[in-house]
Amino acid sequence: MAILEPGKMSPWERLFGSRRSAGIAKQRLHDVLAHDRAEIPPGMLALIKDDIVAVVSQRLNVDRDGVTVNVMLHDSRSQLCVNVPLLNSGPVRSPATPPSLAA
Repeated sequence: MAILEPGKMSPWERLFGSRRSAGIAKQRLHDVLAHDRAEIPPGMLALIKDDIVAVVSQRLNVDRDGVTVNVMLHDSRSQLCVNVPLLNSGPVRSPATPPSLAA
């Protein structure tokens, strides 16, 4: 039996895929169904993302390209899931920042 190098797929995995890819496909289908159930019009998530970035970036340094907004099913309910990666430079200091929030 030949030992595979790391990162290489066996012929069996190339033909039939792996359990990992099946799990990914299942999660994607789950997410699509959640989006459809929530009846969110096309483009709405992009608008929500822009709004969230605009508000959060007033107080914190945000990695704008890394922000994700998704609709997912959890316990048979649709949930809006937002991931906002922060940059390491700390809070944004602006005239609108209350003194109690400024470090």
